[in-house]
Amino acid sequence: MLSDTKVKTLKPKDKVYRILDAERLYIEVRPTGTKVWRFKFTLNGKEGTVSFGEYPAVSLQEARRLKDEAKIKLAKGLNPSLEKKKQKLEQRVIANNTFKGIAEEYVLEQMQHKSESYVSRFKHCMETDIYKEIGNMPITEITSAHILSIMRNTVQRVKNSEKFGTGEAAANLNRRFIGLVLRYAIMTSRLDNDPTYALKNAMPTPEVEHARPLDEDEKKELRRKIDNYNGTSTVRNAGLALLYSMLRTVEIRKMEWAHVDFEKKLITLPRATRQTKQERIMKKNRTHIVPMSKQLYDLLLDQRQITADQTYVFASPQKRNCMISRTTLNRMLEYMGLLGVTAHDFRATASTSLYEKGYEEDHIELQLAHAEDNKTKASYNHAKYLEDRKKMLQDWADMVDSWKE
Repeated sequence: MLSDTKVKTLKPKDKVYRILDAERLYIEVRPTGTKVWRFKFTLNGKEGTVSFGEYPAVSLQEARRLKDEAKIKLAKGLNPSLEKKKQKLEQRVIANNTFKGIAEEYVLEQMQHKSESYVSRFKHCMETDIYKEIGNMPITEITSAHILSIMRNTVQRVKNSEKFGTGEAAANLNRRFIGLVLRYAIMTSRLDNDPTYALKNAMPTPEVEHARPLDEDEKKELRRKIDNYNGTSTVRNAGLALLYSMLRTVEIRKMEWAHVDFEKKLITLPRATRQTKQERIMKKNRTHIVPMSKQLYDLLLDQRQITADQTYVFASPQKRNCMISRTTLNRMLEYMGLLGVTAHDFRATASTSLYEKGYEEDHIELQLAHAEDNKTKASYNHAKYLEDRKKMLQDWADMVDSWKE
């Protein structure tokens, strides 16, 4: 019989050789120096072998225990080698049926047509809050209690980070993303029910703070601080473009150089660039034209020196050919100390100011690109009142600059 000392001192040779322990258990020594435990057996008149792993990861004592287990299987008429393969397969199935395994499969199979920012947001939520709690759990073992724990921990994380919000919205987003994965598991016959349903009202979402027009002091402070912003030129220019153009944040982020016509001094945004959630639901299929004021024209010329070789006008300073993130402009306002101001307030400010100055409602609403319910009008409205809107946007840009005085 072998001893641990003897196994340890076995040296490799030019060819594979084997040293018997007892009851057909032996160690195989390869020319590379690798030592593998093997057990030779006979079942139904046929011989076979099964490997128990490498020494020293599998000790002599462990190899003898595995040999005894194999003998028990043989007594029951089971092939130890086939049983080992079956066990490995079962372990692989279990590993693939963890929440993380199914979530990663969901990304590949179900999110091909989602935007890059949406997929990135999904992955960020998974990595930040979800995987560390349930990532390695078999999906069938996940309960409402596990998900509620994730939601509560998310709220606490957001509160501790001293960022915007109290965390309820982030917690509810995590619940929705978990639900997507669980329902995909149901669809692929790996789960019977979705425990996120029980938590639909577990955490109230904070009331949405609607956009508001800035007061006179806020206008002056904003205009002064945006000029003195010491972050990247691209982010500052994006903020000013948002202010001058009356566009939505998503439209500024997705604006491409292909949309900008310097000769005609027009920005033409296709539906895919400017579509909002409501418009997707309502099947609004419109192009939006933005006449450039002198200020916006000069700003875009300046920006062209920075990102002309990239797809997006206001490309991410950190990642080439990617748009700035959806939080960038609000983070800029936060950095400048304008904690009560959001980027969405710019449009409300423009709308209120222009109404107060007596501009036509049709001109303002069309420039804000508010949804047109009349489908016939919607088909040609993108070019309507273009000259009037050009003058209005120039007047608006002059108003914005007058805040500096």
